[in-house]
Amino acid sequence: MRKKGKYSRSGLASIVTTAMMLTTIAIMGSGVVVWGKSNFSANEMVVASSTTTSVNRINENLAIEKIWFGINPQKFVNITMTNNGNIRLNVTQIQFSTSTTSNQFQFSNQAILPKKTGSIQIPYSYSDNIPINILITTSRGSILTTQASP
Repeated sequence: MRKKGKYSRSGLASIVTTAMMLTTIAIMGSGVVVWGKSNFSANEMVVASSTTTSVNRINENLAIEKIWFGINPQKFVNITMTNNGNIRLNVTQIQFSTSTTSNQFQFSNQAILPKKTGSIQIPYSYSDNIPINILITTSRGSILTTQASP
């Protein structure tokens, strides 16, 4: 004879509880797998982009051919550069600095094709016989430094 009472359905309750726990674990596991896959895909794109940028930066090879100073109609500096690399590069900034001043000039469309020469003329009120440090920055972050005196 079976006893009827408070604990008469305890076998069914443990089956239902186990089923609920398994369902919850399956749902959580699926969520973790989906999250991990999307997270991995995002990181994969970041690594690929970073690698491409680094390789392109290595392939940049900018050389300064000539720097000359002019005065007509106002003082200016002309910088002639050659792209010896095998990819196109963009000059985005040129900075002139002396012991007392620093001037930055931003550019948006100063592309130099591979194996080609480009020239940029910048209005700049230089002082005679004072050396100027010149920093040229490309769109990929490469920096070329030189010094010239008027």
